[in-house]
Amino acid sequence: MPNGGVPFYMRMDSAKVTFPSVGDNGIKDVWVEANSTNLGAYEMPCNFPVLATSTVRFVVSAGVYESGQSSVRVIYPFYQPDTFTITATNANQYAHHPSFSYKTGATFPFPNETFSLASGFGAKMQRIDTLGISFGRITAQTDSNVEAAQINTYALPFDRDVWLEFDYKSEVPFYTGFYGSYLSGASVVRFPVLFLTPRDNWTKIYLKLADQINAVRADKYNLFFEALRPYGSAGGSVSIDNVKLVYL
Repeated sequence: MPNGGVPFYMRMDSAKVTFPSVGDNGIKDVWVEANSTNLGAYEMPCNFPVLATSTVRFVVSAGVYESGQSSVRVIYPFYQPDTFTITATNANQYAHHPSFSYKTGATFPFPNETFSLASGFGAKMQRIDTLGISFGRITAQTDSNVEAAQINTYALPFDRDVWLEFDYKSEVPFYTGFYGSYLSGASVVRFPVLFLTPRDNWTKIYLKLADQINAVRADKYNLFFEALRPYGSAGGSVSIDNVKLVYL
């Protein structure tokens, strides 16, 4: 057994990303290799053993909840792995804070929607600026639900990995999804993808859309968020920020 079975320990408490979120950046796990040996995935904060000594090269990938499901934990395909090297001694403790940025070649069909300027989601998505933070807000206070859809449309590949990222907090449940429009026949399909329940704190969502895009195969797309007013309630709002669509 390497090192006589005596490991050193590597601690990773949290990770950062190039484009920070309003709250948690959604990086829940680290998937780790050490000198090309797969050590597996660890939920942060973590402190894991490594059976190696001297020069040890780490490759750390960012782990997220696919579509917000804690039971589906995957490596986010658009973040470049964090690599670093240490000179290690058995039984010692080391620490590292992984840092992730988008891979070269990652494509964003529209600019990151931070709501710092006029919203690309039209009048039903109100722009809010408070405590130095700008975000969008949809409010459902009548008997009907309220939807805010992107004004502009864009093409997406149906043979690529396509994901949607956004931050949210909400007083009412809501849907997010997309419209797909076809040039031939001028038809439009509405595709709700994910139902989310209220959250008091800002939460990051990484939503995989590749399967739905591949099924729809439209010519153009635009996203929507729909705030739902539960029966018998006074309604409430859904706050949205940092909306990004990305594919490779």
